[in-house]
Amino acid sequence: MRPVRLATSPPARRTYLGTFLFLATSFILLCIAVLAYSVFYYNYVPQKLVSVPIHLQYNTGLSPYGIADLASSVVMEQAYDVTVDLTVPRSPANLERGNFMIALYALRSLPDNPALAFKLPSDPYEHVTEANVIFASRRPALIPYEDPLVAMASRVLFLLYHIIFPATEQTTLTVPMGELVDFRDVLPLSILLDVQAGQTLQVYSATVTLVARLSGLRWFMYNHRIISFVVCTTVFWLFEIVSTILAWLVLAYVVSGSQSQGPREFQGKGRPWGKELGERRLQQDIVGRSSSSRLDVVDGPIKGELDASSDEVDVKLEETEEDLLGSSVRHGGDADDEEEDLEDLGPGTTGSALHEGKGAGSLRRRMSQKGRLST
Repeated sequence: MRPVRLATSPPARRTYLGTFLFLATSFILLCIAVLAYSVFYYNYVPQKLVSVPIHLQYNTGLSPYGIADLASSVVMEQAYDVTVDLTVPRSPANLERGNFMIALYALRSLPDNPALAFKLPSDPYEHVTEANVIFASRRPALIPYEDPLVAMASRVLFLLYHIIFPATEQTTLTVPMGELVDFRDVLPLSILLDVQAGQTLQVYSATVTLVARLSGLRWFMYNHRIISFVVCTTVFWLFEIVSTILAWLVLAYVVSGSQSQGPREFQGKGRPWGKELGERRLQQDIVGRSSSSRLDVVDGPIKGELDASSDEVDVKLEETEEDLLGSSVRHGGDADDEEEDLEDLGPGTTGSALHEGKGAGSLRRRMSQKGRLST
């Protein structure tokens, strides 16, 4: 049973408890580190690709335009490549249109989106001011040219396919509007897209795309997500462990210092709480009671008996009584000599000497009886 006793001993149980508390605390701190890295990654690493659809408004001005919200899509101090994608049909009206311009404005304010308003939209350019515009760009666009003979031959060759699977003739225009656009001071709340081609331009859909040019730590965290997760979580977890250990040591030092100073202080009126003061008071009570009992033995019965609940007091009294009994036994043979000396003292001192002798005899009898009872 020795291995069992060793495994269930108090030091072993304290070791088990300490190990369990350490593992539980480490697991909780690991969960906190994972949560902290997730929050940090979400706030620090931006979206690689931000695509904002634009709903163009017709018959409200010289050219179709649209406004979109951009507040929650971009971050500060990050470079972006901005492009505009227009999906247009290859219709005769668009082919005859030729070149046209596209204007893009990033605004500090958030105008009413005409696609969601119940009233007629106002002039969009009333928000385009020098104080309200963060970024502005104006670039040309053109539908790609296609030879008519090649287009006719393609239709004849794939005529059966177009009959079975009808499809529209369309093309997508990708117009770059800005390179390495960085919003350092303030983020734009909205963007305004104005297709300056007149109301005759036919457009299926329009989209503004922002591609983040990641670099440094953001690039590493985005392209190596597993490695960055393991490394950053481990660093956060070790920092939490070290901080927790330091806080525990400081708290233990403060608590131990307060406990060492606490017993030397007095609390209440005349109530010492220190161990040394308590022992001194106990010794003084023992000495005082023993001296009072010795003085009262001659006149009558013992008046200052100590409390039976105090072991130290009983031990000291028993030792005192044994010393008295031992001295009485050792000097018991001198009783005759004392009586002879009393006779020689004279008539004036005989009564008092006899009285003292009787008191000493009564003291010896009481001590002997109490010794037999204690044994």
